[in-house]
Amino acid sequence: MENQLAKSTEERTFQYQDSLPSLPVPSLEESLKKYLDSVKPFANKEEYKKTEEIVQKFQDGIGRKLHQKLLERAKGKRNWVFVIVLEN
Repeated sequence: MENQLAKSTEERTFQYQDSLPSLPVPSLEESLKKYLDSVKPFANKEEYKKTEEIVQKFQDGIGRKLHQKLLERAKGKRNWVFVIVLEN
């Protein structure tokens, strides 16, 4: 009974998965703005200013390269979400 319930739920949950459109990759700027918006309530002015500087450095640097890789992945994968391990 337990296996039957799990299978039944899975079938209903993913039944239309292939017919759904893929979500678009948000722009780097949009993602970083959302990040800053989510940090703001938890940071004081000094912390937020430092976070803005770090985000700007990321956006102007490696963020562009990583976002480009994400866009490339999205061309060939339905699920473009992935993790990149950065090495120093």
